[in-house]
Amino acid sequence: MIKNKRYLKTALLLLTPLSSYAADCELSIFEQLATDSPYGITLSGAEAIADTGEYCQVEGSIANAEDGKSQIKFRIRLPDESNWNGKFLVVGNGGTAGSFQGENRITAALQLGYATGQTDTGHTSVRGTAENWVMKESDSGTMLPNNVTLDDFSHRAIHLTTVVGKQFVDEFYTQAPEYSYYFGCSTGGRQGLRAMQSYPNDFDGIVAGAPVYSLTRLNMSQLWLGQQIHALNTKEETLSDEQLASIKEAVLSNCDAVDGLADRIIDDPRQCDFDPAELSCESTNAAAACLTDTQLDFVQTVYQGPVTQTGERVYPGAVPGGESGGQRGGWQAFLNSNCTNEAGTGRCDYLSRAWFQDPGMDLLNEFSIDNPEQVAAADSSYFSTVSRADNPDVTPFVQSGGKAIMYHGWADTNVTPYPTIEIYEAMDSTVSRKRGKDDFRDHVRLFMAPGMGHCQGGDGPNNYIQSALTAIDKWVVEGTAPDSILASHEQRGISRPWCPYPQVARLKAADLDSNDAESFHCVTPPE
Repeated sequence: MIKNKRYLKTALLLLTPLSSYAADCELSIFEQLATDSPYGITLSGAEAIADTGEYCQVEGSIANAEDGKSQIKFRIRLPDESNWNGKFLVVGNGGTAGSFQGENRITAALQLGYATGQTDTGHTSVRGTAENWVMKESDSGTMLPNNVTLDDFSHRAIHLTTVVGKQFVDEFYTQAPEYSYYFGCSTGGRQGLRAMQSYPNDFDGIVAGAPVYSLTRLNMSQLWLGQQIHALNTKEETLSDEQLASIKEAVLSNCDAVDGLADRIIDDPRQCDFDPAELSCESTNAAAACLTDTQLDFVQTVYQGPVTQTGERVYPGAVPGGESGGQRGGWQAFLNSNCTNEAGTGRCDYLSRAWFQDPGMDLLNEFSIDNPEQVAAADSSYFSTVSRADNPDVTPFVQSGGKAIMYHGWADTNVTPYPTIEIYEAMDSTVSRKRGKDDFRDHVRLFMAPGMGHCQGGDGPNNYIQSALTAIDKWVVEGTAPDSILASHEQRGISRPWCPYPQVARLKAADLDSNDAESFHCVTPPE
């Protein structure tokens, strides 16, 4: 029946102008596909939209083929056939997901002619309400992890949206997508790594930014930081915006020009030698926005990150250079982020449900990284186990011919960039032992973004979406690995190449315009 329908549609295409074909966005086109699907597809609507080019937007839900209990919502956008580039792009989520996200990536993709897919990952999250989706009540009244929604959030929703999305593309255009891609950052970066690890044949190319691949350890560090902030606030010594700006300026004064260019962008914070003690109110030439001893201890603690009394590092600390800044840049975000809020639904409530299925647990006061039993319980929780994307053996993805661009902002204060370098180097080491270093870097490359905050923002070039999407497509289609990715900062009027790690961008000559990416080339820094 589907095959006959295909022939009929193809015949109609030969007789009907393309524009009217694109306007023919009817739910009936996909009904047979939904009926025949083993994934339990329920269609909810189809609408022709004239925005970012004309496209057909189809929405529905997926029940999954394992137990049929999922409620994975999806949204597929199918451009006018005359504008379709023959490719399909799935975009990832952020935070705890729970809605269709990544509209900036969707817009860029539609402008380039991609069919696109999104998912809410199988649950609904509303800011200011409890994250009830992470747990469920058993028949006996015991609270348990909600395995279905956690599996969907962690990996299954992206996978099934991809599988089903390709089928919708095939049905609409009567041809399967020639290439399929993925693009996500933060939670979306984790989803991208998980796709590489668990579903190596889903995508020809993956762009994964700031991947929170060890979600429980990141959350543990955020909880720990919330405890440090609570202690600081209790002493009425909360850092002011002026003090944060003072820290940032001191960091830049010490570290900005280390790369040979004073541009308010720290090329590699690992080379930054900064001692916050120079801002002490006890110093002879103390500035107006100086720091008390308690505040100095706090700043040092943030840079150090959570370390137990026995010396175990739970998670890396913050990088210098992101203390104060614009969108998604600056410590203001986490200083104002309370473990609990007036509604009682802050991060502590979320984690008490996710790790322990105990909404009444007061993690702010009851959890400690110095309690090995609590740490082990969180690490071994179902939430932690299923959400991990830390397997460095991506050999099957490489063997399948997949290409991946990883990236991370060097001024990211939401998700410190150190772990991304660690997982990339672990992937490099693991795959290179099997296939050789050149082969790995012919398939997977990491790009560090100096001065960029969490997925965007900051003083460094942070407009990169179209460049990254173009780069992964060229790599897959033409086999040309990206030697750089062009990024810009519109407000500052600058552009700069992101370089493949461990390379860094350097001026080709001292007299060239440092605001123009053409003035730079990527070089390997000295040891």
